[in-house]
Amino acid sequence: MDTGQCVHCGLCLSVCPTYQETGLEAESPRGRVFLLEHVRENPASLNASAMKALDDCLDCRACESVCPSHVATGHLVEQWRAESAVRLQEEGPEAMRLFRRVSRPLTFFLGSPRGLKWFQRLARLSQKPLVGRWVTRLRFVPPAAEGLVRGLPAQIPRTLSRVRRPRNHPPGARRVMLFVGCIMDTVYADTNQHTQDLIEMGGVGVVIPEEQRCCGALHMHGGAPEVTKRWAQENIAAFEASGAEAVVVNAAGCGAMLKEYAELFDPEDAWYERAKRFQSAVVDATVFLADLSLPEIPPTERAVTVHDPCHLAHAQGIRQEPRRLLRQAGYVIHEMPDSDRCCGSAGIYNLTHPEMAQRLLERKVEDIPRDVEWVAAANPGCLMHIQSGLAQQPQLPPAVHPLDLIWQAYHRAGLITND
Repeated sequence: MDTGQCVHCGLCLSVCPTYQETGLEAESPRGRVFLLEHVRENPASLNASAMKALDDCLDCRACESVCPSHVATGHLVEQWRAESAVRLQEEGPEAMRLFRRVSRPLTFFLGSPRGLKWFQRLARLSQKPLVGRWVTRLRFVPPAAEGLVRGLPAQIPRTLSRVRRPRNHPPGARRVMLFVGCIMDTVYADTNQHTQDLIEMGGVGVVIPEEQRCCGALHMHGGAPEVTKRWAQENIAAFEASGAEAVVVNAAGCGAMLKEYAELFDPEDAWYERAKRFQSAVVDATVFLADLSLPEIPPTERAVTVHDPCHLAHAQGIRQEPRRLLRQAGYVIHEMPDSDRCCGSAGIYNLTHPEMAQRLLERKVEDIPRDVEWVAAANPGCLMHIQSGLAQQPQLPPAVHPLDLIWQAYHRAGLITND
């Protein structure tokens, strides 16, 4: 755990969401690096308050974007969680004990197509007034899930997106693998299908291996990297067998995790080189589509604002491509203040740290311009969390994935059909 690069300059304080909310040094990246250094030198000093301050980190990577010394604070906190997992889940903050309770069900629901189908059914049931209360009160469901149900799409698909068969393309045509994820494969299956349509409209073939698994980000953030490593191996093998030239992903959190797969393996492990080849092939869907020169639609007065997911803007450095595609599809963009400040979703942070997540959500909702029709966010967790706040204020616009908006524009223009 290398914390020695930090020069304690404090540039990270101004961008850290938890420091902005609390004003506490321990709740800042600089404070967390200091705590990690202190704990490394004196393990007995890891008391309850130190564990809470470290665990309160959203892992949003905003501090990494501005750090002149390139201190990987988010990675350091993840490493600490993994190394301290047993103690944290027994003695740590309530959030870590809660993750221990949900970890096994989470692995079942997200770890296979069978589990994903059950997750999809439960998500649909949770929207029914009477049955929903029963679903959200199951023993393994965190209490905060009841509020998050408000953020689910009105119509949750009944089939996984991976069962849709790609169109035939001429022999020799370019071919990419669409990474369908877990939440995207179930709750936002329509968005995956729209992504496939847009790629195919650009003349590129799509393959969707059913052997692919969840990216593992939620388990990595929660201190269970062994699950992430197992799923990484399955995803790498699925890509290698697909014959695709790239892995296209439309979820910011998944993309950031997939691009860091090599860090899961020792350089002496045979999987290390395979993981490096895999992660070099990963590309965000907005970046891939921006390079395809899709048709341009004349500008309209339909206005949208963009929320920049942390793991798209900070972890991957992607900001302009979603905006470029939206403008190309005829939308007008009204910028949101601090569009790259974390909304509070952060994986399952909104379930394990509901109070802080709610405070950040309220700030995000306040920043949404009142003269737009949609809030575009290219990450499922952000979409669900932001929509849970917007649902309580019907005068505000809904949260939508930017690729759904782009698909709708091309569909209205007759360039894409529903088949």
